[in-house]
Amino acid sequence: MAKQGKSITELAAELERQRDSKKDYLAPVAALTLQAFVRAVEVRGLNGSSYPLTPYAHGQVAEYVGIPKAYYDRTLAAHPALLADSVNTWLGDKADDKRLVRTLDGNVRAWLSNRYRPLDNADLAEAILPTLVERKVEIISSEITETRFYIKGILPDLSDTIADGLQWGSGHTAVAPQFRSVDQRRESKIVAAITITNSEVGAGSLKVEPSVFTTWCTNLAVIAQAAMRKYHVGRGFDLAEDFSIFTDKTRQADDLAFWLKVKDTVGAAFAEDQFRAAIASIRQAAETRIESDDLPKVVEVATTRLALPEGLRSPILTALAQGGDFSKWGLAQAVTNVANRVADYDLATDLEHVGGKIIDLGDKDWKVISQAA
Repeated sequence: MAKQGKSITELAAELERQRDSKKDYLAPVAALTLQAFVRAVEVRGLNGSSYPLTPYAHGQVAEYVGIPKAYYDRTLAAHPALLADSVNTWLGDKADDKRLVRTLDGNVRAWLSNRYRPLDNADLAEAILPTLVERKVEIISSEITETRFYIKGILPDLSDTIADGLQWGSGHTAVAPQFRSVDQRRESKIVAAITITNSEVGAGSLKVEPSVFTTWCTNLAVIAQAAMRKYHVGRGFDLAEDFSIFTDKTRQADDLAFWLKVKDTVGAAFAEDQFRAAIASIRQAAETRIESDDLPKVVEVATTRLALPEGLRSPILTALAQGGDFSKWGLAQAVTNVANRVADYDLATDLEHVGGKIIDLGDKDWKVISQAA
């Protein structure tokens, strides 16, 4: 099965919990400072409170003040007081700026431009879930990580039987029991899928992406070209002296038209012509063989070209060998099979995107991988 996260019930409960816990501030940089403790650095100046920073927020502060991330991290670990002094010095040069500081569970989770337009996960879920239910989409995976929100679903009514050459890994041990049957070939299908991603902290735009799901090895691949993308750029805010953002009603009114567009996009994501085009690409990928006999080198070149962590080379090679399909399709399925087994949900989703990217590789880029050049 595609990388598992929360059930829809668990997702709804977590969205509700976060809605009650999170708080946003629009703060003049002149009012903000970093204060060092023995093993940590916290932000002060948010209505008199002090907040630790998440690793992601630390990265945003580093980028904002222009301190290289590697040096920032090393100084934070070894000399937090020195880091706080350095950041405060550079903040002094930006005293006229304002920042949107987003907090959750008592931690600063985002340090953003005051022009950042938050698109909240709870609002997104409320906008799209009725449409998914109406379209009879089955949610196969969902999650909220430190930086992103995910919903992944399939539409069983829009599928294609896996023909000879596409039934990857017929002896693979990862086949899910619910898809085993006496007539396994009949049960093996490629199903239209959808991946919806959002970030409340500036880690990418809202995306609604068409995907494909293979029932045989239960792998999900995200088609490379996103159907819709919304960047977090909008109006700034001008709020009261305490810097708290009391804009729930204002934001809801302002975003109403946008959420209607998102609903329409989700409803249109399962276009049959788009799905048939994806199937055609998959069939072509299944006919495109890996030319080199040196599979370890092929995987090494692929992971380098596709910017994957070196630590994934061995699992991908193992999946490719076990799958027994030494084609472009087979390599894509090996990558998405590994996505099912990595612990990190963000990384798993990145691998699902890479699976789709491999299927769509042009001849020139594929040749470099295929020949292990």
